[in-house]
Amino acid sequence: MTIITCKKCGMKYAYEIWGTVYPGGKDRESAVCPYCGEVGFSKMTSQNISSYKLDKDGKPIRDHF
Repeated sequence: MTIITCKKCGMKYAYEIWGTVYPGGKDRESAVCPYCGEVGFSKMTSQNISSYKLDKDGKPIRDHF
C-alpha cells in the first residue's frame, strides 16, 4: 500500500497494486484520486490498481459490498 498526495486537490490517498502477474497482455492501469478523479500514478501491468480514501488516522477506507 502506497500513500500519495493528489497534485490537483491536495488530498492524500492510498493505492495498491494487486493480482496475478501474467506475461504479455499488459494494459495501462491507473491510481485515480478518489476525491477528485485525477490520475496520480499509472503503470503498464497485467495487475490491477485500487485507490482508497484515508480515514482520520491515515488508514485506507476499503468499501466492501
